[in-house]
Amino acid sequence: MQFTITIKHDRKSIRLLIERLEATDSIEKYRVKARNQSFVLQSNRPLIRGKGLKHFPITWKVVEGGYHHPSILEQITKAVEAKIKEL
Repeated sequence: MQFTITIKHDRKSIRLLIERLEATDSIEKYRVKARNQSFVLQSNRPLIRGKGLKHFPITWKVVEGGYHHPSILEQITKAVEAKIKEL
């Protein structure tokens, strides 16, 4: 599954391609591709949803690639969560 998201940072629109790599009963992995780099995000969303915890926060972490800008990562994870709910 592939989809695109757009986030705003420093008055610029950044368009990212998100590709779902792996989905098990406990984790999901997504590759985030920008123009010049990519990294892999991992979440525990299937585990939380499987236990029926609707209001428990989803934990995201960078598993592959060296992207360490917390403000942009937070925007990316929120946009990915919103897009997943939409789909």
